[in-house]
Amino acid sequence: MGPVEMAIRESVKEGTVLATPSQGKPFVVESINHRGVVLLFGKKQTKTPFSWSALEGIRTQFGRGNWTVIGGRRDVEGNPGTLDGYLKTYMKRDTAGWIASLLEAAGVVELDRGTPGRFRVVL
Repeated sequence: MGPVEMAIRESVKEGTVLATPSQGKPFVVESINHRGVVLLFGKKQTKTPFSWSALEGIRTQFGRGNWTVIGGRRDVEGNPGTLDGYLKTYMKRDTAGWIASLLEAAGVVELDRGTPGRFRVVL
């Protein structure tokens, strides 16, 4: 079990409602299991799974203490050099704001909700 998984398991419970950093869109943590985390997005509660390897890789990809743009956008190519660009290598959907909020709730990242929204790894 990696440090991101440990932090999420210790800090976030199934059924927790969180909100995206810029628009405050609510979403639900449906499940936390051996594969990763499943989030429910939007009015339809669309199931959106994230593997532990994708979540753990954020620490390696961005390094501790460096401010990086979250960069969510509705483009399957992603926004290079941002959390959005990294996550789009795993899933071709706009998920960066949701993951940033999940990681903040777990104490993995700190968020700057200015424009553009940024994050830095603190764990």
